[in-house]
Amino acid sequence: MRTLFSQTFSAILFSLFVLLLLMGVLFAFGIQRSISDWNVYRDQRLQNVILPVLSRVYRQQGGFEQDIVEQNLSQFLTQNQFVYVFDADRSPVFLYARGEILDPADYDAGETGTVQDLPGARPPSALIQNDVVVGYLSAGTLGFTSDLANVQFLRSVVVSAIIGVAVSFALASGAAVIFSRAVSHQARRLSDGLRRLSQGERHVAFPTGGAREMQTIAESAFALQEQLSNEERLRRQWTQDIAHDLRTPVAALKAQFEAIQEGVVDASPDRLNAVYGEVERIEELVNDLRELSRIESPEMTLAPTTLDLNYFVRRLEQRFRPLAEERDLSLRSEVSLRSDTSSRNNSDRCDFVADEHMLSRALSNVIQNAVQHTESGGEIVLNAYRNDGYVVFDVVNTGTIDEKDIPHVFDRLYRGENSRGSRGSGLGLSITKAIAEAHDGGVRMEQLDGRTHVFLHIGASRS
Repeated sequence: MRTLFSQTFSAILFSLFVLLLLMGVLFAFGIQRSISDWNVYRDQRLQNVILPVLSRVYRQQGGFEQDIVEQNLSQFLTQNQFVYVFDADRSPVFLYARGEILDPADYDAGETGTVQDLPGARPPSALIQNDVVVGYLSAGTLGFTSDLANVQFLRSVVVSAIIGVAVSFALASGAAVIFSRAVSHQARRLSDGLRRLSQGERHVAFPTGGAREMQTIAESAFALQEQLSNEERLRRQWTQDIAHDLRTPVAALKAQFEAIQEGVVDASPDRLNAVYGEVERIEELVNDLRELSRIESPEMTLAPTTLDLNYFVRRLEQRFRPLAEERDLSLRSEVSLRSDTSSRNNSDRCDFVADEHMLSRALSNVIQNAVQHTESGGEIVLNAYRNDGYVVFDVVNTGTIDEKDIPHVFDRLYRGENSRGSRGSGLGLSITKAIAEAHDGGVRMEQLDGRTHVFLHIGASRS
């Protein structure tokens, strides 16, 4: 398996190779284009110099003679040029190439001239005097590389380019090594930290800085570590709470059955009712665990129906009124209906869509928790209203809760210090949170003006 260093280094080298290859192709194309432009310019310039001279010779001599043409053109001729002069019949008069004067007698004009047989020959241009063709001229350079100075220059450019490419490749390779090592080092530290995290360590220091993606991974790994630590803490706490809640009823059951078995006490109805109460406590704990597992399962689906907010709240109030009165508590409800008629079916209805059983379970947990933690003579109010497309339930009670417990009251398996001696598994509010989130909502607890508020909101479409 290839390492991140080798993959990064290979990718950078490949990119560098492609870049240098592209630059080489562009460089070669540029050189070739420059040479071509140079040849065209020199050819045109040579012809512009020779044409006036030949025109003057023709005017003076009335034709072209090799000696006279040579005498007039000698000052313009160099070894990397060719100059071919023909008369009106395309017969060669003056032939010059590579610093030598060629004998016209060696070349037969034929029907199309002899330019194809001469070094560097090109189609000749007509020499015109008074609208009459008096001769032909083919002149130009033998090419950029026919000049020794140009060859030396071109060689220097190519050598400089090769040295530049070699130096650039060496420097880029060094930079690639440094960069690849930096990336792989940070990735190696991250992978090592994740490995230690998977092995049970919970105080792993993940690297900071570097690339944004690496930083994001490090932050996510740190958040995962915090979450795992919190889950493990909650699991240990839950284990202790469940062990305590099970140990008490199991011990009571064992003592009762031993007493009955040994004949110390009779199996009276009161005695059996006490035993049954302990069994119910165990059953409640098991049911809460099963319910929370079912609600948090990805396979869990809601059964939404259209509900009347006013009727739904009144039923909850009637359900818990006897329990509140038993603890000398005042329980009342308030439903605020929106004034726009589009959200109502009639003057006292406000319909919304939710799973009635699940929502009732969620609010029952909150109300029962409020009843349990509100002192005698206190008050509990269940408010319900719409707000920005949500249905909001606000359960208010005059009880208090430790501020440090508020951020954790809805955590799974969490029980605050004030709840450890009370009946229950500590899963009720966790079930409430899971149900609210299943309804595209949420739940939170706040203490305002000396009262405890639990806000449960769900996303509910109007019927």
